[in-house]
Amino acid sequence: MNRETLPLTGIFVQDPSSKGFTAFFAQLPNIIAEGDTEEEATKNLIHAVKVVFEHQKNQELNKGSDCNMDNNVITKSFNLALA
Repeated sequence: MNRETLPLTGIFVQDPSSKGFTAFFAQLPNIIAEGDTEEEATKNLIHAVKVVFEHQKNQELNKGSDCNMDNNVITKSFNLALA
């Protein structure tokens, strides 16, 4: 299996009330995870990135379909025109 490594910068924001953490990578700002501790947020964030990348990989393998369903996730292609 060919493994790639990506240099990523983790950003962790602690909620002052709950003391929990919200985390994301600066290079992947749309993938967000949370945890009660920084360690839990890190684990959840890495898991979320792996799931997204695996889904992307499966999408590439299933190219040609406008609507794909994989593990209870539905993805659809859209062409959005903004006025």
